[in-house]
Amino acid sequence: MVKILSAIFLLSVCGSAQSALPAELSCGPVSNTSASPRYRGSRGNAPPSHVSKLPIQSLLYKGSDTRIYVRYMPWWGDPKHRDIGYRADDPEQVARQVADMSSRGIRGAIVDWYGPHPGIKHDSSLLLIKEAERQHFEFAVSEDGGALGDCQKHGCDLNQQLISDLRYAEDHFEGSPSYIRFDGRPAVFFFGLEKYSIDWARVQHSLSMRPVFFFRNSGSLNDPKADGAYAWIAPEAAGPSDPMGLKYLDNFYSKAQHSDKIVMGSAYKGFDDADASWGKGRVIDAQCGKTWLETFAEADRFYSAKHQLPALIIPTWNDYEEGTEIESGVDNCLNIEASLNNGTLNWRVSGGPEDTIDHYAVLAQVGPQWVEAADLSPGSHSIKLSQLRAAAEPAAVCVEAVGKPSIVNHFSQPIKSGNFKP
Repeated sequence: MVKILSAIFLLSVCGSAQSALPAELSCGPVSNTSASPRYRGSRGNAPPSHVSKLPIQSLLYKGSDTRIYVRYMPWWGDPKHRDIGYRADDPEQVARQVADMSSRGIRGAIVDWYGPHPGIKHDSSLLLIKEAERQHFEFAVSEDGGALGDCQKHGCDLNQQLISDLRYAEDHFEGSPSYIRFDGRPAVFFFGLEKYSIDWARVQHSLSMRPVFFFRNSGSLNDPKADGAYAWIAPEAAGPSDPMGLKYLDNFYSKAQHSDKIVMGSAYKGFDDADASWGKGRVIDAQCGKTWLETFAEADRFYSAKHQLPALIIPTWNDYEEGTEIESGVDNCLNIEASLNNGTLNWRVSGGPEDTIDHYAVLAQVGPQWVEAADLSPGSHSIKLSQLRAAAEPAAVCVEAVGKPSIVNHFSQPIKSGNFKP
């Protein structure tokens, strides 16, 4: 049975809302992401693209049951940050984001939370939680060190402020059926609190729901206050001999083999803080999708179907300023060109690595719609028109290089039926 392509839809913008509407049929890179059509990309990020919706978990070892999570940034629309074309407190935008994440096999989002203080960040967090419940998605909060900044500045009790924030999370978030849990206990993450002197025993004893505490980096694997440890991304450790920062992941996973903590690995596309006001020129080059694939492969060196990695976080879903977002897609730098010769459709790719492609799809325009008429593995570069799965002679054909999960799909130019005969 032929598959009707989502490529026959175009995104229409009406005010701040986007909706998928049937439009003139095309074989081209129409965005199927929640990224704003007004975003034009940057050195570290692709513009909104047509991305592969194959499940991200399939990038891990065969038989993986690893939970896939993303880090979610709630501050867009705040004038302190760059304009990426949407506001994080727009309910329709948050709904699109949850739908997009779910469509890629992402199980939940861990929001960078600054406590229950009025403003875009908290409003966005509340919207994410509401939408997660509606779409059967998962969420959790990660207390950011910035939540305690004002308290420290004014000399208040940091421990009490943190307890107050976490009690709010207990009362308003952790009872939700969509809240992320491990062993039946809600998970709370911490980011950037290392610079504060916190009495963690006091904090833990002040909470009635006994949340599982996750701390960052390999040191947390032996930290008595931690229940879990999560890996991140270490651009400061990358260099000419380790451009992808894989030694950081290798160290984390190596230590995890001897730890009783709940382990959450990480995978990322790259890092480039050129667009961040706090940027320091740190870069992990995306290498046209290779970094994305290699950071998943790093987990495979330590885990398998018989020794499962419990969870993995992708930093990030939407940090456009540090060049880590995957919302707009992971670009593999490919170009694809197709031609017809004596009844055979030929194509070639250039500009990027072919091993970032999952498969080639030959698309045929039959009647009022485009259909998928053939699937071929990477390394294939031709097919006879007589082999296409089409109910009638197509009016046009083109070739789609379908990327591996979340990698940008690329399309050849369509070839009309007048060119089919030699």
